[in-house]
Amino acid sequence: MADYEKKEENVLNNIADTVVRLDGELDKLNSLNEDTTKKHEFKKWYAEKKAIHEIKHILHEVGKYAKYDDDEMKKIDDYFTNFEG
Repeated sequence: MADYEKKEENVLNNIADTVVRLDGELDKLNSLNEDTTKKHEFKKWYAEKKAIHEIKHILHEVGKYAKYDDDEMKKIDDYFTNFEG
């Protein structure tokens, strides 16, 4: 039982770390919005998408999320690389 509780705590810590990184990234991007001539909505969206992908990965590793697509972020990166270029 102690192993299960430790594993559960590690999963929760990993999710919390991901959300903290997302908050930091969004705070940084929000501070850039002080210059009203530039918008960083895409960067915010990308940071959120990346965090959600990481959380899905964490949950998939412990068998709590079956729809995980390992290539999801690669597909998003490829799309926007081709879109910008």
